[in-house]
Amino acid sequence: MKKSNYSFPKEERLCLKKQIAQLFEQGESLMSYPVRLKYLLVDAPEGSPAKCLFSVPKKLFKRAVKRNLIRRRLREAYRLHKAELYTNIPEGKQLLIAFIYLDNKVLDYTSGENAMRKAFAKLTPQIRTITAK
Repeated sequence: MKKSNYSFPKEERLCLKKQIAQLFEQGESLMSYPVRLKYLLVDAPEGSPAKCLFSVPKKLFKRAVKRNLIRRRLREAYRLHKAELYTNIPEGKQLLIAFIYLDNKVLDYTSGENAMRKAFAKLTPQIRTITAK
């Protein structure tokens, strides 16, 4: 049975400490308020086109309930709009992305979705310039 394009399976989540360290050491940064993106294009012959993680700082939100709510909303916006991003990732490459939430107010769903669209719009030309090199 074929998986839906709108799913967010385990293979698309960035979990390995080695990959996370590589992303934060070598990756480039991009700002799309209220989200900062760290991204890195790496070689990957198979697997999902992108792996991502979502981070909400404890410094801004002391309660885990609020952090989880924001993370859930960002994940949902990513899940619905990731197809736009996947079309720009070249074959044989994998995009590692970290979404870091910066605002000190709880994100409502529509603004999270708009932030994700703006972030993808800014990230797409960056991916094209990296692959053109």
